[in-house]
Amino acid sequence: MESPATNRTAYRLYELQAIIKAALGDAFPGACWVTAEIAECKSNQRGHCYLELVEKEEDKIIAQVKATIWAYDYRRLSQKFKAAAGEPLKPGMRLLLFVSVSFHEVYGLSLNVKDIDPTYTLGEMARKRKEIIERLRREGVIDENKKRPLPLVPQHIAVISSPTAAGYGDFFNQLDGNLYGYKLVHILFPAVMQGQEAELSVTAALKKIRRLQDRFDVVVIIRGGGSAIDLSCFDSYDLAAAIARFPLPVITGIGHEKDDTIADMVAHTKMKTPTAVAEFLLSGIRSFEEGILSLQHRLSLSAERLLKDARYALNGIAQKLVVIPACLAAPRNRLLLLERELQGRLREALLRQHSRLEVCAQAVRLLDPAKVLRRGYSITRCNGAVVKEASQVKKGAVITTRLHNGTVTSIVGQTKEAKQREQEQATCLLPGFERAGTDRQ
Repeated sequence: MESPATNRTAYRLYELQAIIKAALGDAFPGACWVTAEIAECKSNQRGHCYLELVEKEEDKIIAQVKATIWAYDYRRLSQKFKAAAGEPLKPGMRLLLFVSVSFHEVYGLSLNVKDIDPTYTLGEMARKRKEIIERLRREGVIDENKKRPLPLVPQHIAVISSPTAAGYGDFFNQLDGNLYGYKLVHILFPAVMQGQEAELSVTAALKKIRRLQDRFDVVVIIRGGGSAIDLSCFDSYDLAAAIARFPLPVITGIGHEKDDTIADMVAHTKMKTPTAVAEFLLSGIRSFEEGILSLQHRLSLSAERLLKDARYALNGIAQKLVVIPACLAAPRNRLLLLERELQGRLREALLRQHSRLEVCAQAVRLLDPAKVLRRGYSITRCNGAVVKEASQVKKGAVITTRLHNGTVTSIVGQTKEAKQREQEQATCLLPGFERAGTDRQ
């Protein structure tokens, strides 16, 4: 058709759509296999299933198309997929679909799903899981939480679970009803435990617990089991890294019996079920109590052994004490004789010393200066010193003489020694003295 305004050929919309439909029919005359991720998945009352399929690169949608599984095929394919994967079709799954391409002039492009290969979905999950594990190993955090020491007595527990999960009920019933009567404090941090929201929900709960980490001994993540796809949220890198780097030991009891999730791999301890987690915590407390009881028993045995040894020792000493008095009789008698002999000798020694003291006292009384002066003696001093020899005094010296009834002060005119020296000098001056002296020699 030619446009009168521009003299150009213009297609009616229906004609354009018909040309596109024919082109697509020629390009895709039969069905083909397509890989895509489910963005939306809805079914109506008639049993038809409507999908919104997308292709992403770095979480950005680069392609999008609608797909339909008609009721008859949907019943067959959903049963087949669930039997193989253990989970029905849901958003977030990556699928390998056998589809026919259809184009409707009103509804546009769509795909009719003829078949689904569930092994591709499981394989894609395994590939993604392997990449995450290798990344955690490269970053050196895969075993980080395992290095956190378990507390000796795990009594304060932070629990991440859905409050309505049967596994959570089994967990706290096992703890609170334990046979040993242990009292444990467990606080629930609610989280979504499956689906697309689970990763962000569990990670957010871990962040809350981190802010309160001083109040808890361990963190427990539990749920009541599920299929591989149902538990695929626990194969997330962000969740696994948060568990691996968590400052407290993390114990998982997700309930997956066949394969471990990545969350199980990076956790400190992995148990199969929530009940097994509760039993593990109780066994830790029981082990500590048994250690205390063992020490108590050993201490009791040691105390009994020490008392027994002490009792034997005391009995031996008592027996020796019975014999000692008889053995000590002769030495005691000898000691008494020695004591009497010593006392006699001491009395004699004291009497001798007393006599000597009396003699000394008598001598002291006789030599009393006052008594000596009364007998006619005197004491002469020169310059305060007692004069004992004439050579101590010179002519003109002042001397004091103490008598019995007073003191006399005198001036020395001449001493006897000085007078003798003068006479000797005068004799030497006489005539003939020198000769006579020579003759005598």
